Amino acid sequence: MNYGGYSDVSQGGASNPRQAPPSPSPGLPHTNGMNGGMAAGAALVGYPTPAGHQSDLNYVMSMVEELSGILRVNQQLTANVVDKMGKVRERAKNLDLSNDELIAVVAQELNEESENLEKENSELRKALDSTDFNKKENWKLAVHGAEILADVAEKLHRFKEQHESDTLAWHKNYRKQLAEEREENLSLRNQINDMKASASRASDNLRQMRRFVADNDQWTELEVENHRLRTEKRFWKRMALPLIPDNDSEWSDDDDLIDPEEKKREFIKREKERKDKEDSEDQLA
Repeated sequence: MNYGGYSDVSQGGASNPRQAPPSPSPGLPHTNGMNGGMAAGAALVGYPTPAGHQSDLNYVMSMVEELSGILRVNQQLTANVVDKMGKVRERAKNLDLSNDELIAVVAQELNEESENLEKENSELRKALDSTDFNKKENWKLAVHGAEILADVAEKLHRFKEQHESDTLAWHKNYRKQLAEEREENLSLRNQINDMKASASRASDNLRQMRRFVADNDQWTELEVENHRLRTEKRFWKRMALPLIPDNDSEWSDDDDLIDPEEKKREFIKREKERKDKEDSEDQLA
Protein backbone atom coordinates (compact mmCIF):
# COMPACT_ATOMS: atom_id res chain seq x y z
CA MET A 1 0.00 0.00 0.00
CA ASN A 2 1.26 3.45 -0.90
CA TYR A 3 1.42 5.85 2.05
CA GLY A 4 2.61 8.87 -0.02
CA GLY A 5 -0.83 10.44 -0.44
CA TYR A 6 -1.69 11.45 3.11
CA SER A 7 -1.93 15.18 3.96
CA ASP A 8 1.19 17.09 4.93
CA VAL A 9 1.40 19.18 8.05
CA SER A 10 1.28 22.96 7.51
CA GLN A 11 4.51 24.68 8.44
CA GLY A 12 2.83 27.51 10.30
CA GLY A 13 0.74 25.22 12.55
CA ALA A 14 1.66 23.71 15.93
CA SER A 15 3.36 20.34 15.97
CA ASN A 16 1.16 17.32 16.95
CA PRO A 17 2.99 14.24 18.27
CA ARG A 18 0.17 11.94 17.03
CA GLN A 19 0.15 13.49 13.53
CA ALA A 20 1.91 11.93 10.57
CA PRO A 21 5.33 13.31 9.58
CA PRO A 22 5.82 15.22 6.30
CA SER A 23 5.52 13.11 3.19
CA PRO A 24 8.88 12.30 1.70
CA SER A 25 9.37 12.48 -2.03
CA PRO A 26 8.96 9.10 -3.71
CA GLY A 27 12.18 9.54 -5.67
CA LEU A 28 14.41 10.55 -2.75
CA PRO A 29 16.14 8.04 -0.49
CA HIS A 30 15.03 8.16 3.14
CA THR A 31 15.33 5.97 6.24
CA ASN A 32 12.03 4.83 7.82
CA GLY A 33 12.83 1.27 8.96
CA MET A 34 11.28 -0.34 5.87
CA ASN A 35 13.27 0.80 2.88
CA GLY A 36 16.39 2.05 4.62
CA GLY A 37 18.40 -0.86 3.30
CA MET A 38 17.62 0.14 -0.27
CA ALA A 39 18.85 3.75 0.00
CA ALA A 40 21.66 4.95 -2.16
CA GLY A 41 23.63 6.54 0.63
CA ALA A 42 25.99 4.04 2.24
CA ALA A 43 26.18 5.99 5.48
CA LEU A 44 22.46 5.44 6.20
CA VAL A 45 22.52 1.67 5.77
CA GLY A 46 21.88 -0.41 8.96
CA TYR A 47 20.59 2.37 11.21
CA PRO A 48 17.27 1.58 13.04
CA THR A 49 14.16 3.67 12.69
CA PRO A 50 13.70 6.16 15.56
CA ALA A 51 11.09 5.25 18.14
CA GLY A 52 8.97 8.33 17.45
CA HIS A 53 8.84 7.69 13.72
CA GLN A 54 7.96 4.02 14.27
CA SER A 55 5.07 4.89 16.62
CA ASP A 56 3.81 7.46 14.11
CA LEU A 57 3.98 4.89 11.36
CA ASN A 58 2.06 2.39 13.48
CA TYR A 59 -0.60 4.99 14.23
CA VAL A 60 -0.90 5.89 10.55
CA MET A 61 -1.19 2.23 9.58
CA SER A 62 -3.95 1.67 12.15
CA MET A 63 -5.84 4.71 10.83
CA VAL A 64 -5.45 3.46 7.27
CA GLU A 65 -6.77 0.03 8.23
CA GLU A 66 -9.76 1.60 9.99
CA LEU A 67 -10.49 3.80 6.96
CA SER A 68 -10.15 0.76 4.71
CA GLY A 69 -12.77 -1.06 6.80
CA ILE A 70 -15.13 1.92 6.57
CA LEU A 71 -14.52 2.07 2.82
CA ARG A 72 -15.38 -1.61 2.44
CA VAL A 73 -18.65 -1.09 4.35
CA ASN A 74 -19.48 1.93 2.17
CA GLN A 75 -18.69 -0.09 -0.94
CA GLN A 76 -21.06 -2.84 0.20
CA LEU A 77 -23.82 -0.29 0.91
CA THR A 78 -23.21 1.39 -2.46
CA ALA A 79 -23.31 -1.99 -4.21
CA ASN A 80 -26.62 -2.78 -2.51
CA VAL A 81 -28.05 0.60 -3.53
CA VAL A 82 -26.85 0.16 -7.12
CA ASP A 83 -28.29 -3.36 -7.19
CA LYS A 84 -31.65 -2.13 -5.96
CA MET A 85 -31.61 0.74 -8.46
CA GLY A 86 -30.90 -1.74 -11.22
CA LYS A 87 -33.83 -3.87 -10.11
CA VAL A 88 -36.08 -0.76 -10.06
CA ARG A 89 -34.96 0.28 -13.54
CA GLU A 90 -35.48 -3.24 -14.83
CA ARG A 91 -38.97 -3.37 -13.33
CA ALA A 92 -39.82 0.06 -14.76
CA LYS A 93 -38.58 -1.07 -18.13
CA ASN A 94 -40.53 -4.32 -18.06
CA LEU A 95 -43.77 -2.82 -16.71
CA ASP A 96 -43.51 0.43 -18.69
CA LEU A 97 -44.25 2.62 -15.68
CA SER A 98 -44.01 6.36 -15.34
CA ASN A 99 -41.90 8.06 -12.72
CA ASP A 100 -44.80 8.66 -10.35
CA GLU A 101 -46.03 5.08 -10.70
CA LEU A 102 -42.53 3.79 -10.20
CA ILE A 103 -42.11 5.94 -7.09
CA ALA A 104 -45.44 4.68 -5.75
CA VAL A 105 -44.50 1.04 -6.37
CA VAL A 106 -41.10 1.49 -4.75
CA ALA A 107 -42.68 3.33 -1.82
CA GLN A 108 -45.20 0.51 -1.41
CA GLU A 109 -42.42 -2.08 -1.42
CA LEU A 110 -40.43 -0.01 1.05
CA ASN A 111 -43.49 0.25 3.27
CA GLU A 112 -44.03 -3.50 3.03
CA GLU A 113 -40.39 -4.09 3.82
CA SER A 114 -40.60 -1.64 6.72
CA GLU A 115 -43.72 -3.42 7.97
CA ASN A 116 -41.92 -6.73 7.65
CA LEU A 117 -38.97 -5.22 9.44
CA GLU A 118 -41.24 -3.89 12.18
CA LYS A 119 -42.90 -7.28 12.43
CA GLU A 120 -39.54 -9.02 12.58
CA ASN A 121 -38.35 -6.41 15.05
CA SER A 122 -41.43 -7.03 17.20
CA GLU A 123 -40.92 -10.78 17.01
CA LEU A 124 -37.26 -10.36 17.83
CA ARG A 125 -38.15 -8.13 20.78
CA LYS A 126 -40.64 -10.71 22.00
CA ALA A 127 -38.02 -13.42 21.55
CA LEU A 128 -35.51 -11.22 23.39
CA ASP A 129 -37.98 -10.62 26.23
CA SER A 130 -38.75 -14.34 26.34
CA THR A 131 -35.05 -15.08 26.31
CA ASP A 132 -34.47 -12.59 29.13
CA PHE A 133 -37.34 -14.13 31.09
CA ASN A 134 -36.01 -17.62 30.43
CA LYS A 135 -32.56 -16.43 31.39
CA LYS A 136 -33.88 -15.03 34.67
CA GLU A 137 -35.89 -18.19 35.34
CA ASN A 138 -32.90 -20.36 34.49
CA TRP A 139 -30.77 -18.21 36.76
CA LYS A 140 -33.32 -18.64 39.56
CA LEU A 141 -33.37 -22.40 38.93
CA ALA A 142 -29.58 -22.47 38.87
CA VAL A 143 -29.41 -20.52 42.14
CA HIS A 144 -32.06 -22.77 43.68
CA GLY A 145 -30.19 -25.86 42.46
CA ALA A 146 -26.93 -24.47 43.84
CA GLU A 147 -28.63 -23.85 47.20
CA ILE A 148 -30.02 -27.39 47.18
CA LEU A 149 -26.61 -28.81 46.31
CA ALA A 150 -25.00 -26.72 49.04
CA ASP A 151 -27.62 -27.95 51.53
CA VAL A 152 -27.08 -31.55 50.41
CA ALA A 153 -23.32 -31.13 50.68
CA GLU A 154 -23.70 -29.64 54.18
CA LYS A 155 -25.99 -32.50 55.23
CA LEU A 156 -23.56 -35.03 53.78
CA HIS A 157 -20.71 -33.41 55.71
CA ARG A 158 -22.77 -33.50 58.92
CA PHE A 159 -23.77 -37.12 58.25
CA LYS A 160 -20.15 -38.05 57.61
CA GLU A 161 -19.07 -36.29 60.80
CA GLN A 162 -21.82 -37.99 62.83
CA HIS A 163 -21.05 -41.36 61.24
CA GLU A 164 -17.34 -41.03 61.99
CA SER A 165 -18.05 -39.98 65.59
CA ASP A 166 -20.49 -42.90 66.03
CA THR A 167 -17.99 -45.30 64.50
CA LEU A 168 -15.22 -44.05 66.78
CA ALA A 169 -17.51 -44.34 69.82
CA TRP A 170 -18.54 -47.86 68.76
CA HIS A 171 -14.92 -48.91 68.29
CA LYS A 172 -14.00 -47.40 71.66
CA ASN A 173 -16.87 -49.21 73.39
CA TYR A 174 -16.03 -52.44 71.56
CA ARG A 175 -12.39 -52.23 72.61
CA LYS A 176 -13.49 -51.52 76.19
CA GLN A 177 -15.84 -54.54 76.22
CA LEU A 178 -13.16 -56.68 74.60
CA ALA A 179 -10.65 -55.66 77.29
CA GLU A 180 -13.21 -56.47 80.02
CA GLU A 181 -13.99 -59.85 78.43
CA ARG A 182 -10.29 -60.63 78.16
CA GLU A 183 -9.76 -59.67 81.79
CA GLU A 184 -12.70 -61.84 82.87
CA ASN A 185 -11.48 -64.70 80.70
CA LEU A 186 -8.04 -64.39 82.26
CA SER A 187 -9.59 -64.42 85.74
CA LEU A 188 -11.61 -67.56 84.88
CA ARG A 189 -8.53 -69.24 83.47
CA ASN A 190 -6.65 -68.40 86.65
CA GLN A 191 -9.50 -69.83 88.74
CA ILE A 192 -9.57 -72.98 86.62
CA ASN A 193 -5.82 -73.34 86.95
CA ASP A 194 -6.10 -72.84 90.72
CA MET A 195 -8.87 -75.48 90.87
CA LYS A 196 -6.77 -77.86 88.82
CA ALA A 197 -3.81 -77.24 91.09
CA SER A 198 -5.98 -77.82 94.19
CA ALA A 199 -7.48 -80.99 92.68
CA SER A 200 -4.01 -82.19 91.80
CA ARG A 201 -2.82 -81.60 95.36
CA ALA A 202 -5.95 -83.33 96.76
CA SER A 203 -5.45 -86.29 94.43
CA ASP A 204 -1.83 -86.47 95.43
CA ASN A 205 -2.83 -86.40 99.10
CA LEU A 206 -5.40 -89.16 98.50
CA ARG A 207 -2.85 -91.27 96.70
CA GLN A 208 -0.39 -90.77 99.54
CA MET A 209 -3.09 -91.64 102.08
CA ARG A 210 -4.10 -94.80 100.23
CA ARG A 211 -0.49 -95.70 99.80
CA PHE A 212 0.04 -95.12 103.53
CA VAL A 213 -3.02 -97.24 104.38
CA ALA A 214 -2.07 -99.98 101.96
CA ASP A 215 1.60 -100.08 102.83
CA ASN A 216 1.32 -99.52 106.60
CA ASP A 217 1.12 -102.84 108.48
CA GLN A 218 0.07 -101.14 111.68
CA TRP A 219 -3.11 -99.80 110.01
CA THR A 220 -3.95 -103.26 108.70
CA GLU A 221 -3.35 -104.78 112.12
CA LEU A 222 -5.63 -102.18 113.72
CA GLU A 223 -8.39 -102.90 111.19
CA VAL A 224 -8.13 -106.66 111.78
CA GLU A 225 -8.13 -106.13 115.52
CA ASN A 226 -11.20 -103.89 115.29
CA HIS A 227 -13.06 -106.50 113.24
CA ARG A 228 -12.11 -109.21 115.71
CA LEU A 229 -13.23 -107.18 118.70
CA ARG A 230 -16.57 -106.30 117.07
CA THR A 231 -17.19 -109.95 116.22
CA GLU A 232 -16.31 -111.05 119.74
CA LYS A 233 -18.57 -108.38 121.19
CA ARG A 234 -21.45 -109.47 118.97
CA PHE A 235 -20.91 -113.12 119.96
CA TRP A 236 -20.98 -112.45 123.68
CA LYS A 237 -23.90 -110.04 123.29
CA ARG A 238 -26.04 -112.61 121.48
CA MET A 239 -25.16 -115.24 124.05
CA ALA A 240 -26.13 -112.91 126.87
CA LEU A 241 -29.41 -111.83 125.21
CA PRO A 242 -30.95 -114.91 123.62
CA LEU A 243 -34.52 -113.57 123.87
CA ILE A 244 -33.96 -110.55 121.53
CA PRO A 245 -35.01 -111.35 117.91
CA ASP A 246 -32.58 -110.95 115.02
CA ASN A 247 -34.50 -108.05 113.42
CA ASP A 248 -34.40 -105.93 116.53
CA SER A 249 -32.71 -102.53 116.45
CA GLU A 250 -30.35 -103.79 119.11
CA TRP A 251 -28.33 -105.44 116.40
CA SER A 252 -28.13 -102.29 114.23
CA ASP A 253 -24.38 -102.15 114.69
CA ASP A 254 -23.95 -105.23 112.49
CA ASP A 255 -23.22 -103.09 109.44
CA ASP A 256 -19.89 -104.73 108.99
CA LEU A 257 -21.77 -107.98 108.23
CA ILE A 258 -24.90 -106.69 106.44
CA ASP A 259 -24.70 -104.15 103.62
CA PRO A 260 -26.93 -101.06 104.16
CA GLU A 261 -28.20 -101.38 100.59
CA GLU A 262 -29.13 -104.96 101.31
CA LYS A 263 -31.15 -103.74 104.28
CA LYS A 264 -33.00 -101.32 101.97
CA ARG A 265 -33.73 -104.08 99.49
CA GLU A 266 -35.00 -106.31 102.27
CA PHE A 267 -37.24 -103.51 103.52
CA ILE A 268 -38.67 -102.86 100.04
CA LYS A 269 -39.23 -106.58 99.58
CA ARG A 270 -41.13 -106.87 102.85
CA GLU A 271 -43.26 -103.81 101.98
CA LYS A 272 -44.13 -105.31 98.61
CA GLU A 273 -45.09 -108.62 100.19
CA ARG A 274 -47.28 -106.80 102.69
CA LYS A 275 -49.09 -104.84 99.98
CA ASP A 276 -49.64 -107.99 97.91
CA LYS A 277 -51.06 -109.71 100.96
CA GLU A 278 -53.43 -106.79 101.64
CA ASP A 279 -54.58 -106.74 98.01
CA SER A 280 -55.30 -110.48 98.04
CA GLU A 281 -57.28 -110.11 101.28
CA ASP A 282 -59.31 -107.26 99.75
CA GLN A 283 -60.11 -109.39 96.70
CA LEU A 284 -61.22 -112.31 98.87
CA ALA A 285 -63.41 -110.06 100.97
